[in-house]
Amino acid sequence: MTITLVANISANGKVLLSENKHHEAPPAAVSSFIQVAMQAGNMVLGRSTFAFIDQLPEAAKGFLNGLEVVLLSNTLQDTATYKVVNSPEAAIKYLQEKGFNNIAVGGGTKTYNAFLNEDLVTDIYFNIIPVITGNGGELGTNVNLEATFKLKEQQLLTDDIVQLHLTKAQ
Repeated sequence: MTITLVANISANGKVLLSENKHHEAPPAAVSSFIQVAMQAGNMVLGRSTFAFIDQLPEAAKGFLNGLEVVLLSNTLQDTATYKVVNSPEAAIKYLQEKGFNNIAVGGGTKTYNAFLNEDLVTDIYFNIIPVITGNGGELGTNVNLEATFKLKEQQLLTDDIVQLHLTKAQ
């Protein structure tokens, strides 16, 4: 099972939060996020990130059509369109039962950490955005976490955005 996390990270290492209007995700970073989800055929999102995406114009959130979207939440209920689970393990089990071998984890920070803190992530795409912020999320909040990754690839998404692709060290 491949579990891929995609996150926009500030130059000072903070997760850029979708609800912060001061650092809107650049189109190239959004495209990267969508590409990983489309390749996986699914996406796991947290409640806040989903609420942010759900408020976008229909054209902007059209990428969700055709994806199996799983919401990680302790407060939401299943809908006709989206499955709601309360743990990363439940998301993995559900998507495996649907026949998926790859899972895309699209955020936010609580969702990233739910997967990271249990050492479930096999691949990471960090889009490094050249902004310094004091208002961002922190990754890896489990003090016992020691997950080692290796650099698989790096590329420039734009003149200003570096993407790092990390893969779990064996």
